Amino acid sequence: MIKKITKNKILMAFILSALLGTLIILPNIIINKGIYSLTKDFNYQQIPFGKIMNYLIKNGEIYWTWNNDLGSNFIGTFSFYNLFSPYNLISFIFPENIYEYIIGPIYILKYAVSGLTSYLYLKRYVKNKNYALVGSLLYTFSGYMLTNTLFYHFHDVVSFFPLLLYSLDELIYNNKKNKFTLSIALCAFTNWFFFIGECVFLILYFLVKTFTKDYKITKEKLLTIIIEGTIGCALASIVLIPSALFTLGNTRLTNNWSIIEMLFYPPVNYIEIIRAIIFPSEVMNIRGILTNYNYKSIELYLPIIGITLAFSYFIKNKKKWESILMIILTTFMFIPLLNSSFILFQNNYYARWFFMPTLILSLMSIKALDKKESITPGIKATITLLLTFIIMLIIYKIFGNIIKDLPYFIMMITFMLINLILTNIIIKKENNTKLLIIAIFIFITIWGNFNVYYYKEKNINTKDMYYTYLKSNELLNIEPNTRTNSTSTCDYNYGYMLKNNNIRTFNSNINSSTFEFYKTTDKERKVKTKISVKNKKLNDFLGVKYIISCNNEDLTKYGYTLYETQEPYRIYKNNEYMQFGFGINEFITEEEYKKMKKEDRISILNKKAVLTSEQIEKYKTLIGKKATYKKQEFEFTKNGFTSTIETTEETLAIYTIPYDKGWTAFINGKKVNIEKVDNGLIGIKINKGINNINFKYKTPGLKTGLIISNISLITFIIYIIINKKRGKKNELNK
Repeated sequence: MIKKITKNKILMAFILSALLGTLIILPNIIINKGIYSLTKDFNYQQIPFGKIMNYLIKNGEIYWTWNNDLGSNFIGTFSFYNLFSPYNLISFIFPENIYEYIIGPIYILKYAVSGLTSYLYLKRYVKNKNYALVGSLLYTFSGYMLTNTLFYHFHDVVSFFPLLLYSLDELIYNNKKNKFTLSIALCAFTNWFFFIGECVFLILYFLVKTFTKDYKITKEKLLTIIIEGTIGCALASIVLIPSALFTLGNTRLTNNWSIIEMLFYPPVNYIEIIRAIIFPSEVMNIRGILTNYNYKSIELYLPIIGITLAFSYFIKNKKKWESILMIILTTFMFIPLLNSSFILFQNNYYARWFFMPTLILSLMSIKALDKKESITPGIKATITLLLTFIIMLIIYKIFGNIIKDLPYFIMMITFMLINLILTNIIIKKENNTKLLIIAIFIFITIWGNFNVYYYKEKNINTKDMYYTYLKSNELLNIEPNTRTNSTSTCDYNYGYMLKNNNIRTFNSNINSSTFEFYKTTDKERKVKTKISVKNKKLNDFLGVKYIISCNNEDLTKYGYTLYETQEPYRIYKNNEYMQFGFGINEFITEEEYKKMKKEDRISILNKKAVLTSEQIEKYKTLIGKKATYKKQEFEFTKNGFTSTIETTEETLAIYTIPYDKGWTAFINGKKVNIEKVDNGLIGIKINKGINNINFKYKTPGLKTGLIISNISLITFIIYIIINKKRGKKNELNK
């Protein structure tokens, strides 16, 4: 049995990565009694996101979610967090309330799949397939993967990326069709944002291999690539179109470049890139040197061997396609505008595409082994790079303290030097494959668990606090159809845990109109919404009925009333909150509003609606009417809301809910216009008397995407049939 497994290299690649992944993941699971947890982003984003996606899909809330900030487009919010990833689909099989228990095993599966897919790609390029096994471990357990343990959804992308290169190779070298289409669709479904960067890489990969004549491209092959690539993208239209439409308004997508910003980074970025190449990975929230934290994913280190073997290969094979591609990729790393091509040309620096060059570095390393290249040039180059790094550190030290955690930095240096010495010894051995695999296992087990320790233990959040967070839905029972806020002592995203509309959120993706509203009232929102409970006027306006306190704070001094105590929580009631659908018959133009101080703006919102000049002209007949409500009811519904208002006069009803083109509104069964008011919220004109109001939400672009995806699926089936017939015809003609 064991002999059969060892002969099946693909299965071996899967098993080796699964075993090594288990050695990293399992200790944490055991310590936490079945739950895999880390800190910050992982605990308060990745796990809550997985839980709420599971719940909403099974509850039929697939267009709009009330659990994200003021409410948000469901697909747009979570497609970046791998809503359609196969790993998420697996997790949806299980009940939502045990998600935190299955995230660990799924993490191990991601490592295993990454080992398998990278082996499939790498094995083509080496005679000794055992080296491809080594390469699969180098890629799967690179510094990029270890540091990004914090970002659970990144590993989905990394595990499938090698399939893009593998399937393109299969198409060009072996004329194997259909695989490229499927890999394109798979990667696009998994994460549309990373897919854009993968396409940039794929184009560079294709051009370099064509230019170096490694790819022999005919017109027919080029046409096949275009056809399969187009069908693959079109198959994922159901994801790509709604996600693109939703994300266009995200304020994080900033493209305002100066000439200097296009060409040059701050000095620390260059030093960080060199550090990432030669040193074992650091965690993001605690750093050994340079910065106290860094969430940019700047890591390139290959376990044990670092850059040594890739350097050795490069020095002896400068004209090979791998070497030329790495020169180009390195250029992209060091020039901001080029680097940004992998992230929609944002001028916010990120290195989250570094897993792509990591695969090429792994390939170059195993080719050096396969060709028995001398390791000496690589060691010399590594030492030269290390000396360069030290000189840059000395220069940079003039500007301030560079050592942030001395013991951590010493460990990095120690392991880097030990690994360099071990590499030199192992490579010179006859049976170096097994020794390398053993060395990688030992190093990753140590360094991987050390990464977990630093993420988990070196933070202010205790285990007990997090267990309480996970069980908060059992402890708190806040009435439905209400909006809540949390104090700064509470963690983020209680809305996901309580199935409530809580506005203290930590999510990169919220509706664009919500970004717009926050910018004009409180402060510009980036990845977190943190409206202070002290800002009572804004909480009143937004309809915040309850405040959750997590540290026995006394909020009565701000005007709230203690409602319930359930240790460690206190719930306060806001008796002056504005109910959804409040009426306003006084208006102010956007120009006048923006000239006001921000503190004055919040006060005016309770009295006047902010409209465009055109809207004021449209609703001028409402100005000054003294409308009063005899009845006002509101209810959140699946993918919408209902409201019943009885009023003495016509008025403009304001809902502090994000404006979105996906909304459709009906009053007493008749469709009515929806206005964008108050710089991002919903307003509708209601009639004198009883108004039975029904809002329904449909995801913009979803229908179009679904139609294109279905047409593409039919096209792909026809394409497969045609290729099969051609294949049979060619066999008969032989």
